[in-house]
Amino acid sequence: MSAQAQASTPTWQPNDDDALLLQMSVGSYKLTNEIRGYQTDKGVCLDLADVIQSLDLPIRLDKKSRRATGWLFSEDQEFVLDRAANTVQNVNSSAAPVGGEIFDTPEGWCVDSMALSRWFGVTLTPDLFNSAIRLESDTKLPFMQALERRSRAARLRPKREAFDLAAYPHAPSEYRMWRTPSVDAVVRTGYDSNSNSKTSGRFELYAAGEVAGASFDARLSSDDRFKPNSLRISAFRNDVSGNLLGPLGATQIAAGDVETQSSQLTAQSAVGRGAYISNQPLGRQSRFSSTTIRGTMPTGWDAELYRNGQLIASQMESDDGRYEFLDVDLFYGENDLEVVLYGPQGQVRRERFDQPVGVNNVEPGETYYWAGILQDDRDLIDLRKVNVGAVHAWRGGIGVERGIDKRTSAALGMQSLVVNTRRRNYVEGSLYRTLGSMQMELAAAHELGAGAVLQTNALGRLGSFNLGANATWVRGDFASEFVSEGLDYRYGFNFDTSLRLGKFVLPVQAAVDRSALSDGSRITKGYLQTAVGLQGIALTAQLQHERTDEPGPAATRETTRLRLLANTRKFGLRLRGAAGFDLSGRNKGLETIRISADKSLGERSDITGEIEYEATRHETTFGLGYTHRFDQFALRTNANYGTSGGFGANLALAFSFGPDPVNGGIRFSEKKLARSGQAAVTVFRDEDGDGLRGPDEDVLKDVYVEAGLRTTDAITDETGRAIVDGLRPYIPILVGVDESSLGDPYLAPSTKGIVVVPRPGVATIIELPISPSGEVEGTLQSPAGADLPGVVLELIDMRGATVAATMSEFDGFFLFERVPYGKYRLRVAAESARALSVVTGIDAPVVLGRGADIARMGIVRLAYSRLTAAHSSGSLAAISLAAAPEASSGVRGGGSGVSAETAP
Repeated sequence: MSAQAQASTPTWQPNDDDALLLQMSVGSYKLTNEIRGYQTDKGVCLDLADVIQSLDLPIRLDKKSRRATGWLFSEDQEFVLDRAANTVQNVNSSAAPVGGEIFDTPEGWCVDSMALSRWFGVTLTPDLFNSAIRLESDTKLPFMQALERRSRAARLRPKREAFDLAAYPHAPSEYRMWRTPSVDAVVRTGYDSNSNSKTSGRFELYAAGEVAGASFDARLSSDDRFKPNSLRISAFRNDVSGNLLGPLGATQIAAGDVETQSSQLTAQSAVGRGAYISNQPLGRQSRFSSTTIRGTMPTGWDAELYRNGQLIASQMESDDGRYEFLDVDLFYGENDLEVVLYGPQGQVRRERFDQPVGVNNVEPGETYYWAGILQDDRDLIDLRKVNVGAVHAWRGGIGVERGIDKRTSAALGMQSLVVNTRRRNYVEGSLYRTLGSMQMELAAAHELGAGAVLQTNALGRLGSFNLGANATWVRGDFASEFVSEGLDYRYGFNFDTSLRLGKFVLPVQAAVDRSALSDGSRITKGYLQTAVGLQGIALTAQLQHERTDEPGPAATRETTRLRLLANTRKFGLRLRGAAGFDLSGRNKGLETIRISADKSLGERSDITGEIEYEATRHETTFGLGYTHRFDQFALRTNANYGTSGGFGANLALAFSFGPDPVNGGIRFSEKKLARSGQAAVTVFRDEDGDGLRGPDEDVLKDVYVEAGLRTTDAITDETGRAIVDGLRPYIPILVGVDESSLGDPYLAPSTKGIVVVPRPGVATIIELPISPSGEVEGTLQSPAGADLPGVVLELIDMRGATVAATMSEFDGFFLFERVPYGKYRLRVAAESARALSVVTGIDAPVVLGRGADIARMGIVRLAYSRLTAAHSSGSLAAISLAAAPEASSGVRGGGSGVSAETAP
């Protein structure tokens, strides 16, 4: 490497925590395409391919030759970026060194925003608070002028359609009698000078596959002497379409180690050995104003919970292999919950959950049901010596919910469980009603042979405030997992808002809860949380206060605790910190503090340092760890020393293995294969445009595969195949190719991708056709023969899906570029057709193939629609469109064309 290249090598490395998704704005206009980027140690970098596409620049980016060539905003402004020579030349200036302004990211080339401003002669200002990038220029650029023209003449442009996976082909993936499972393995051994045995060792095996037409998973773990002490096995089927068990229409069935559903007033969600069935949408919350989030967490991992981007809870490693966040408060509207898992080898895994409130009512006439039974907190095959008693008693429940109208639904359920060493049987019901921007709940429960409880809840939005209020009344002897024994009544209030202090925004959440007990005691709880982002530091503060007033003199107790959470990135280090303070009682002051720092030493190695102080023990512990990730496994070693004289060291090996869907046999990987889904992709050149691979059609190598419209690290090999790992189970995702990685600019994907519904531990086999492409052109005219500008035309394939859209220019000329070989038809977009009172369909076949890679439609003349009702509903049953026979010989600007006429 030359000295110049070495000097330009950036020290910052891309990571998920620094990833950005920005929308470019120009004056009052917002551009449609979003721009990916990262927050670097120098500022913000933007994906060059996304910028080129957003600004509609005629620049070709060639990753193989490492060059980007073309011109900027006029043909005399030539632009040449040469990564190999490490130079950039724009307009008429001489070549200048790049100087470490380009970062190689998984998406492509990420260029510093200041460098882009300098190269393009504009000003790009990142606005991270609004997830935006503002473009300013002293002169009106061509695309800005085009925006103004379209704003004046193209008001007929339809609203941007929501991204709909149903419009894309779906990959079939039938369940089989047997699919060899994938296995995630973790083995740890350690030494601790303070323990009696000095040495310890643990292992965990987690497997996922299919047997007898169902998915299964199993977890085997040991104690600290390598002796197996827990074995959990589950068999289940999930179907987002609700086609399980015939007329039952179930979406989820499970047996073995399962999780039951929570009710509103009686039973919390529980785990244990048993069975469960439901037809509710997967991931739907079971409670009105709160939810419980559980999931698998490998040995040695930590978990953090974020709600709408704010850190609200964390959990250290757990011996039972689960993370669990109970009673997470929800607000009216969207509740985007994200669990971030941190692995001991430097891994970061994210699991997202969407829990909307107020927009998730049961559809009118729909009925959801669930039923479950299990033995509480017992594994299917328990290898431990457990004292079976009330704690591990059997529990069960059943519930139904019915949609009455679009704003109202009602639920009824029964539960049987052990509370306070006594079996209790409950019946409960709930009524839900949405009123404007508020949703209300009225719930009641009765313990058979005992007392009853009534509860009302309300969540809503008032301006910028999310508000919540609740009240509970108990009559008689009633106790459950949600209502403590001896409760008389309880009420509470909470809110969430963002306070604007000039340019500074301060999010605030607060809650107050007061309970009255039958013995005369009063309990008041208060909670306050805020989070700020200042100079790259994200800081969360949580203040909790509890006051108990009991009958009698001096019978008042108060506790106040403060918790601080912080994370940032400085000097190439990812820093995380947590501190807890006791602000009341005898031992006021700091209770514990923990600071960790992670440093990437390259793509495969990390070093971690940690300091933890516990005030009660007056001890400080120092830890240092090193991780290296190989292709087949990850290895971590760490050591710690305490000021009390204790010393410890650990060595951990993590790897996964499972069937290789590409080369056959078994493959090993450092990625978690069993906890995620996989897609085995074959990319081939579809010469005839039929979407099916023929014996004479070649495969394509070195093609980047995308999942969810984002590039992965999967690249096709010599056989045209690649494996995409890490897909979230049961969440449909679009798998396609990165078009910029296609070596031939005239090649284009036959479809934007294929929808895959991943299942844990197994691979879905798909083939992605890449076809030569052509063009479709013509001139659009009104029924009177006048050129029609600003009309949106769509190109429809044989499946009825829209593959491309374009807008006619000032002279009526339209052009579809890079259209894959195949058969299509033209259609006028619905809103344009309604505004012009013309029929939408144009019965002129469009065929692209070998020897016919340009379809010249000539003059396409629209026809007025006389059947207004049929047109407004989008139905063309009574409309017949005929193409003139000489249509195929049409040319731009004249000649024969296509006419569309209504049936008599």
